[in-house]
Amino acid sequence: MKQLLLASLLGGLVLFLWGWLSWSVIPLHDASIRGIENEDAVIAALHVNMDQKGVYTFPAMPRTQDEATMNEWMQKLQQGPVGMIIYDPEGTEPMRSDQMIIGFFLGCISAFIVAWFLSRSTAAVASYFTRVAYCGMFGIFIAVVSHLTNWNWMEYPIDYTMSWVADAIIGWILAGSVLSIIIKCKKQEIA
Repeated sequence: MKQLLLASLLGGLVLFLWGWLSWSVIPLHDASIRGIENEDAVIAALHVNMDQKGVYTFPAMPRTQDEATMNEWMQKLQQGPVGMIIYDPEGTEPMRSDQMIIGFFLGCISAFIVAWFLSRSTAAVASYFTRVAYCGMFGIFIAVVSHLTNWNWMEYPIDYTMSWVADAIIGWILAGSVLSIIIKCKKQEIA
C-alpha cells in the first residue's frame, strides 16, 4: 500500500507539472484555442441571452419532436454556424488556488488508479520500459474514449483534439516513467 500511495503522489505531481508545461511553457494548446473577433459585442449578446452557468449549443435541439420543428432545426444545423459555449455569467479568477489543489488531487487519484492496475497486471513483472508503455496505454485510452469521441460526436476541431490527444499520451508516458520505478514486482508476487 505504501508503494501505491507513493506512486500516486509522485505520479500526480508529474501529471500536474506536465499540465503546467503543456499549457504554460510549451504551449501545446495555444494554436488550437482561438479568440473571438469583436469580443465585447459577443459578450454583450451572451449576457442578454444566457443568464445561467452551463453548456449551451446552437442551434439547440428542439424539445418537441414534431416534424416541422425538427426540419427547421436540421436546416439550421446544415446551414451553420454550429457551436458549443461553456458559459459562466459571473466570471472567475485566473489560476485559482482551489483549482490547483483539485487539479493536483485529481492527478493523484488518476495515478493511484493506474498504479493499482499496473500492480495487478503481468506488466508489473516485466521490464521498466514495458511498465512505462503499459501506463502510456492509459493515455491512449483517454485519448480515444474522451478526446476522439468528442471530435467525432461533438465535432471538436482536429487541431484542438490532437493537442489534447498528445497531452494525454505524453502525460501518461511521463507519469508512467515514475510509476514504473515504484511499481514493480517479482514473478512470484503476482497471483
